[in-house]
Amino acid sequence: KGRLQPCAAPNLPVEYTAALKNAKIGPDVGSCGSAAFLGKSVTVADIEHDARWANYKTLALAAGLRACFSSPIFSTKGEVLGTFALYFPEVRSPSPFEQSIVEGCLPLCMVTLEHHERMLENQRLAFTDALTGLANRAKFNDALNRLSQAKNWSLLSIDIDNLKTVNDTFGHAAGDDLIYAIAQRLSTVAGRVPVYRLSGDEFAIIVDVAKLVKAERLAKRILVQIDKPAVCAGHTIRPSATVGIAY
Repeated sequence: KGRLQPCAAPNLPVEYTAALKNAKIGPDVGSCGSAAFLGKSVTVADIEHDARWANYKTLALAAGLRACFSSPIFSTKGEVLGTFALYFPEVRSPSPFEQSIVEGCLPLCMVTLEHHERMLENQRLAFTDALTGLANRAKFNDALNRLSQAKNWSLLSIDIDNLKTVNDTFGHAAGDDLIYAIAQRLSTVAGRVPVYRLSGDEFAIIVDVAKLVKAERLAKRILVQIDKPAVCAGHTIRPSATVGIAY
């Protein structure tokens, strides 16, 4: 998303790498931010007097860093995945040998980062309902396991009324459209609270660290939001749902 996320820097102070987290890349964002933005290697032989380091040099100098050589890590599709940087405790540029070390490391970094992205995507797909884009039952079970020792949380179970009738009358395409429409409405009402699709017509919302009255208010808002016409496969349907609460 165009922002820096420190990945591995075992020899740099934690305070320094933490300060770089979420920094937006750009042509004047140190060496790494500039390399990611420009898509080419950036050599800063003197951090203290380089304009690209104006907003970060205090942190770098305090950590004993005087120079930095950063190179972009490209994916197999040519996209910038990250950067690989060498820092130096003195004012200087990298030697040809040091540059060759970086060139040898970049392909290994590419393989590692692409593998990591594939793992994250596979995990996302494993926990995502294909029709609605909501978290699925596997993600719901995982959330429940993490809440098993917690106190003061509520579970809202939402069932779509008469989904079978919609499927039988207008076809499964209309039923799928109805499920998707209700999923969007549930997400709108729930806001940042995750919504799970457990089965064909069943959804769930976990409200942790909540009083019963909060769960009841959320349930009422859900029913109001759902009770609006929806166009499903060319048919106008007035959906309704049933909500149960476990505290």
